[in-house]
Amino acid sequence: MVDITIFELHLDGSEFTANAPGVGGSDDTESDDSDSGGAPLGLFAVLGLGVLVVAAVAAKRLSGGDGASDIEVGSRDEATGIETEA
Repeated sequence: MVDITIFELHLDGSEFTANAPGVGGSDDTESDDSDSGGAPLGLFAVLGLGVLVVAAVAAKRLSGGDGASDIEVGSRDEATGIETEA
């Protein structure tokens, strides 16, 4: 039988520490978000959603479709022989 390995990870003798900035929970550090200078993530999410909605509406209007389906109710497709009913 064939032995297939897609992902192999060796952690022999590895040591993991939590020394990243802001990790550890010591009380002597102050967390002040006012000095970050960046826009909040929620603002980007709302703006992104707005851009997607505007793009979808623009694509719908530019496609020239009136929203009606191209399939006529009560017709029969010649290629497949499938008949649509009301």
